[in-house]
Amino acid sequence: MKHVITIADRAALRSLKLLVALNVLFFLSFLVVALLAAGQAEIPVRTGADTLSVPRTHDPVGSAITAAG
Repeated sequence: MKHVITIADRAALRSLKLLVALNVLFFLSFLVVALLAAGQAEIPVRTGADTLSVPRTHDPVGSAITAAG
C-alpha cells in the first residue's frame, strides 16, 4: 500500500511542477506580447474638423432644424 502512495505522491509532485512551468511560460509570453504592443502603440493626433461644426457645414437644412429646435 505504501508503494502505491509513493507513486501517487511522485506523480502529483511532477504534475504540479509541470503546471508551475506552464504558468511561468504563459506569463512570460504575455509579458513579451504586452511589451511589444506597448512599443508599437502610437498616440493619436487630433486631426480633422470640429465635430460640432460638421453638421452645419455639410447639412444646412439639418442644422437649421437643429438651431430652431
